[in-house]
Amino acid sequence: MIELVIRNLDIDVLLAFLQEYAKDMKKVWQCGNMVNGVFVRSELALRTVSEQSITIVVRHSVEKDECELDALATGGGAGLLRIDWGAMGAAESSLQKEILRLAGLYGWEVGRIHKGTKGSGCPFCGAHYTYSQDQVQKDGSVRCQNCNKMFPLASGNRSEDYFERLA
Repeated sequence: MIELVIRNLDIDVLLAFLQEYAKDMKKVWQCGNMVNGVFVRSELALRTVSEQSITIVVRHSVEKDECELDALATGGGAGLLRIDWGAMGAAESSLQKEILRLAGLYGWEVGRIHKGTKGSGCPFCGAHYTYSQDQVQKDGSVRCQNCNKMFPLASGNRSEDYFERLA
């Protein structure tokens, strides 16, 4: 499953791409300051010689100029030998690459939100990682995943959402 957050985007460009991408279902509606969309694309997965689909759900806040995009590929394993052979992952990966390509063309900020994790830069090597609650010591420090040195998290003992930028 793909879960992306897109900021500073032109929603019309994204919706036009998704309407072209989706072959089977295209539905867009506005409710208050939210633009919502559901898109479904079905195709023959050559890896498995079976039908697979990818469903994309878009929720765009006009007020925040931020869009949440979730996509889930299903099927593709019901054909020859009933093995997926990576067809679903490939479908999701191809869609994500196309979204990142559009982000590069139009200057969108694309990333993932890590819920309930702490993000901090290591003062020793400068690497930035997220840490789950079980990785944080009682004193609020963590071990750097890059240089292995201990340092205190800047955010203290609170869990915060962390935005991991992809483009």
